[in-house]
Amino acid sequence: MNMLKRLAMAAAAAGWMLGAGSSALAVPVTFQVDMGIQAALGRFDAVAHTVEVHGSFDGWGNGATLAADPVNADLYTVTLDVAGTPGTVVQYKFVINQGGGTLVWEDNGVGPDGAQNRECTLPESGLVLPAVHFNNQSTMPGTVLVTFQVNMAIQKILGNFDPAQHTMEVRGGFDGWGAGLVLNPSATEEDVYEGTVEITGSTGASYDYKFVINQAGTLVYEGNVGPGGVYGNRVSILSESPQVLPVVFFDNVDTDPGAGIPVTFQVDMAVEVARGNFDPDANTVFVAGPFNNWSTDATPLAARSPGSTVYTTTVRIKSSPGSTIGHKFVSSISSWEGGDNRTFTLESPEQTLPVVFFNRVDNLGTLTIGTPENGEVLISWTAGSRIRLQSAAGVGAPWEDVPDTEGQSPALVPCGDARRIFRLIGP
Repeated sequence: MNMLKRLAMAAAAAGWMLGAGSSALAVPVTFQVDMGIQAALGRFDAVAHTVEVHGSFDGWGNGATLAADPVNADLYTVTLDVAGTPGTVVQYKFVINQGGGTLVWEDNGVGPDGAQNRECTLPESGLVLPAVHFNNQSTMPGTVLVTFQVNMAIQKILGNFDPAQHTMEVRGGFDGWGAGLVLNPSATEEDVYEGTVEITGSTGASYDYKFVINQAGTLVYEGNVGPGGVYGNRVSILSESPQVLPVVFFDNVDTDPGAGIPVTFQVDMAVEVARGNFDPDANTVFVAGPFNNWSTDATPLAARSPGSTVYTTTVRIKSSPGSTIGHKFVSSISSWEGGDNRTFTLESPEQTLPVVFFNRVDNLGTLTIGTPENGEVLISWTAGSRIRLQSAAGVGAPWEDVPDTEGQSPALVPCGDARRIFRLIGP
């Protein structure tokens, strides 16, 4: 039995009884955001604009509109039934809808420890999240001097940085990822480059950045070096007084990695195949990360064995053991995985990462069973080109295909006194 069939049985067979209505577990979650500073800055107009929350709870879809609190006019709230079991992590962001399709999202880095998105963990009962300020801006913006420092010793050994021909820069959200700031050699620390820039923002607001080697016009950015955004930017929090950030190594590589550590990546495409998002005969899945400059087609994976939906490849990664390595899988048909970058801690002398499902989706979805009527019941699910419905007389009984359901949803099935269980199945 292949992996997808085992998943289908585990997800669907245990309890889909005919005639018993079913729905996903949901927890009421109250979201709250303070828009006072945004209003004062002229970025939010309570009359012309609305505030929304978007997130993984609806697949980063249309989100939900928040309403002004009757007591505190700056506070906006909404309570949503968020599907998931206790322990499910939900990511989200607040968004200003200025009308006409113009959405102003919170910046990357508003989450815990500078993570790209805000997040919460579903409890067993209702959850009221604390009120936060949009973009974490709790005060009016001011100007703060920030000094950046980076050690380039290892990059010189690797031949990636030549002080005679290359320059060091820092680029980030502080200037809209523009030209950035050229760094100069430190007068006191060998191989350290530093520079100071004025950053305008509110105390407590986050700003993301990366160090960049300018190789005579060719820009070499650091890889996944921090928690900020989909590209793993470094993140710091703006203070009230001048800041001198600690010295870090470029790309977080603080020892000579030599030939590199072989790392085996593995991804299961079973759900993508069943949903019609991936054709093993025509499509390819790749892995991208700082080890290939985030190329979407440089590192293909191959099926582990004929007919297998698990794809693998081995890459030599030239980073120090203990480094955090970001990566994502990329399908030639459905593009990048969603959500934050995957990460792992590099281990020596070699490493095989566990099998993960593409896009973090490990099942074919849920079945919704309606109320029996006139001897029939309506069963619905999210259709996929190779997904079909099966039924059995009970646990351990043989499964039978429900006719004409492959690639289709919903289905009207006859019902009687005898119980039946249902499941979704793939190829």
